Amino acid sequence: MSDLSSRRRLLRGAVAATAASALPRFSVAQGSGQVLRLGYIGPGKKPAAATGWALRQGHLLRELAPLGFKEVTTRNFPNGPDLNEAFLSGVLDVGIYGDTPAVVARSRGLEGQLIGFDAVGMNVWLLTPRNGVRSVKALEGQSIGVARGSYMHRYVLGLLKENGLQKSVKVIHMFPRDGEAALDQGSIAAFAAQVDVGPLLASRGYPVIDEAEKHPTLRGTSVIVASSKLLAAAPGLPAAWTRARRTALQEIRRNSADYYAFHSEVSGFPLEIVKISHPLSHFPEAAYPPEGLALLDEVKKFLLAENLVSRDFALAQWRAQED
Repeated sequence: MSDLSSRRRLLRGAVAATAASALPRFSVAQGSGQVLRLGYIGPGKKPAAATGWALRQGHLLRELAPLGFKEVTTRNFPNGPDLNEAFLSGVLDVGIYGDTPAVVARSRGLEGQLIGFDAVGMNVWLLTPRNGVRSVKALEGQSIGVARGSYMHRYVLGLLKENGLQKSVKVIHMFPRDGEAALDQGSIAAFAAQVDVGPLLASRGYPVIDEAEKHPTLRGTSVIVASSKLLAAAPGLPAAWTRARRTALQEIRRNSADYYAFHSEVSGFPLEIVKISHPLSHFPEAAYPPEGLALLDEVKKFLLAENLVSRDFALAQWRAQED
């Protein structure tokens, strides 16, 4: 625990030092032309999904302009816990990331509110080395690599519990960029990969022995969280964000080819991999779709049951109210 605390202090300091200089701080004075600082997860040059398209097409800034914003800057993070640290350091206004780290942060007192979902029902692919095990049960006594604190991590823990393996399988923290090398070297028995990475590794011949889609309550969501300070200064932001996403979704559904070409470009993943990973049905129009809220509730119940968080909270109180 002391190592983790030290890491968090160091990370918080590093993020504050670097990100604060790169991303201007939000000013609460309305009408002065503020910069909104948006964080997201992944290797992409820009965010994707409906928010990314809304940003690309100008819909998001057009909706935010009446609230006093003149620019949206973006910053990507390798995982949810690192994005949480940026929130704690006060260098982000809005974050788009996986449900699990967002719920953990809320349970531990991070001030911020849920303003919507960018994706609902995200899959996880559990892959093995080419000559590895061929079933989940065969993982007994071996190791699984996964990015800790991610929605994939919750899937792994839930899968192991379903199969009675939670005490006999070692879960190792591993970033997605390191998964293929570990599989190729046989240093792990399996790797839990998120959207894009999972089908890409499968296309390279790594067997898939399980998927989150087979366990509906273990699928992931991508949530949009805004700082409480931002919402106090701009209470109309949740509704503006929802309008921008809905406009973007109308365009995406009219011309999915252009959208997928954009998604492939900014993410760096092949077009066919992006299409497999991000079916349009995963992009909700409603700010708070029932399926997304149900999955969030499953996340919260699971984390509480496993003692991974200690404080419960009401989802209704986490949701920001739209004007």
